[in-house]
Amino acid sequence: MLKVWAIIKRILVSILPSVVAVALAFGVGALLLLVAGKHPGEAFLTLFMGALGSPNRIAETLVRAVPLMILALGISIAFKSQIWNIGGDGQFMMGATCAVFVGLNLNLPLVLLWPVTFLAAFIGGGLWGGLAGLMRAKFNANEVITTLMLNYIAMHLLSWLIRGPMIDPLGQGFPQTALLAQSVHLPIIFGGTRLHFGLVIGLLIMAAGYFFWRTTVGLKIELVGESEHVARYCGIQVPKTIILTMFISAGLAGIAGWNEVFGVQYRLLDDISSGFGNLAIVVALLGNLHPLGIVISAFFFAALMVGGNTMQLMVGIPFSLVTVIQGLVIIFVISRVVYTQWRDRLAIRRFNSGVSGQSSGRSH
Repeated sequence: MLKVWAIIKRILVSILPSVVAVALAFGVGALLLLVAGKHPGEAFLTLFMGALGSPNRIAETLVRAVPLMILALGISIAFKSQIWNIGGDGQFMMGATCAVFVGLNLNLPLVLLWPVTFLAAFIGGGLWGGLAGLMRAKFNANEVITTLMLNYIAMHLLSWLIRGPMIDPLGQGFPQTALLAQSVHLPIIFGGTRLHFGLVIGLLIMAAGYFFWRTTVGLKIELVGESEHVARYCGIQVPKTIILTMFISAGLAGIAGWNEVFGVQYRLLDDISSGFGNLAIVVALLGNLHPLGIVISAFFFAALMVGGNTMQLMVGIPFSLVTVIQGLVIIFVISRVVYTQWRDRLAIRRFNSGVSGQSSGRSH
């Protein structure tokens, strides 16, 4: 019984900072609503009901949550290795592009086509992110800049493809690819909704992400993040590990793209990523880079997105309030991290001062 309570206590302590960050963000959001002459209770109730008020709305929230959590899991892998992958959108687009290209051009049985397109999405996203990893490992190029620039390249490449080589010949010039065959669409779980089998795949990926950190590769990635010097001392090839980390991280972003095109859109469009990549960074941070925390965080932000649209329609409050709340969550999460680092440095300084004081006392 004591062991169970200890586990529960540890979980509560780990999630408390995230809960406080969300509460503070909503508190500031409520103050902004009051200043604008709106009733916060009515606005937040409408937001809540818009995301969770019916089975259809819950299903829509889950549809939005799946790509978010897969993307955030990939970002968490990079972040744990102290590699700042900001290129989720571009990796998402390249994974989706490779998956759709294979899905439209390979005539394979369904039992083979899904795994092949899934693998194509992982490799497409992985190679796009691996390029930034290669530049970081070989030339010490800042991965924040390279992944961000690769986002723009991916966006313009996708735009060219859906207006040129991959444009739908029957689409009357609209910038989009042909529809994937209905037989390859991910099956709907609940009739009358858009909730598809990608939810099951996403949860399986999250479960695999939990056990990933117990594998040899996971331990190497985490050790490189803790200290590259120690990792080298342990015989780990740091440059190769950095490239592999970015490949896996970006490959998961590519899988999120596969999920979106095979489960929701069924074709490539201009804004296929819908800004998921940037939001996934917040999801990963709020979830404390832990798979379970990421699942909860992704559901929360998906609820904000779905409920925010309803709030705008029903109460007349701009969707930008949701963006403000998301930004406030980022600020409070980062503030928590900065405070923790400051507290740890202060504790180490005090400890060192105490040790040096004892040493000087003995010498006298």
